[in-house]
Amino acid sequence: MLMPESKPILPLHDYSLKFGRFQFFDGYVTSAIDEGVDMDAGKLLELYSLCFEVFENRPFSVVELRDSSYSLDPSFYIKYRDLLSNIKAHAVVVDPESAVKIKEYETLYLQHCPCRVFDSIGAAVSWVHNL
Repeated sequence: MLMPESKPILPLHDYSLKFGRFQFFDGYVTSAIDEGVDMDAGKLLELYSLCFEVFENRPFSVVELRDSSYSLDPSFYIKYRDLLSNIKAHAVVVDPESAVKIKEYETLYLQHCPCRVFDSIGAAVSWVHNL
């Protein structure tokens, strides 16, 4: 699993769903999807419903920790764009070798908010905090 570079900040809430682990911090959520999961619209709706419940309709950012291989239905982000209006930013944390491929793919579909790809959690969290 990708690890932060500095002293860890404890999450306010920590949830394990059938398809991954989600930690909620002040203003952002980290997502770590399990290996081999098919993140279809149903799972994405479950995840974002949990986010809206925890953040109580306040704006928030997503820091996606891509340290496992899973599939994602990118059309979800186009189809449900209006539903995702509270998301301020989407950061994707991957190893440096995958960064270019992921960036090209993600930015085609994640058009409801700013999106950037990082190779460290610290850089991703710093970016979402400074928006």
